[in-house]
Amino acid sequence: MGGSTSRLKRWMSSSEEDPKQCERAVKRMATPFVYTRRGSMYFDEDGDVAHEFYEEVPPLRRGVKATMRRILTNLTPQGDVMLPFPCLNVDFPIVLYQDS
Repeated sequence: MGGSTSRLKRWMSSSEEDPKQCERAVKRMATPFVYTRRGSMYFDEDGDVAHEFYEEVPPLRRGVKATMRRILTNLTPQGDVMLPFPCLNVDFPIVLYQDS
């Protein structure tokens, strides 16, 4: 579940600034919520969406069953998909709540 705050965390860990300044930057620029995710499905030439596509291969001889062959060409990734409700980002660098 990658979100927009992953890049921010990498940017923060690479800097050598004081921690208070980084914390203020996180509060101002980042959000703990993820609204989109990368889609795991593909579009084919007809516009159908699926995880995998297969085509039926006719047998070369009589009496042999037809087989299915996986299609790997001319597929387009689905891209970013909106989540039905926001989720918390795993990479968010601040503790949101601690019960002591």
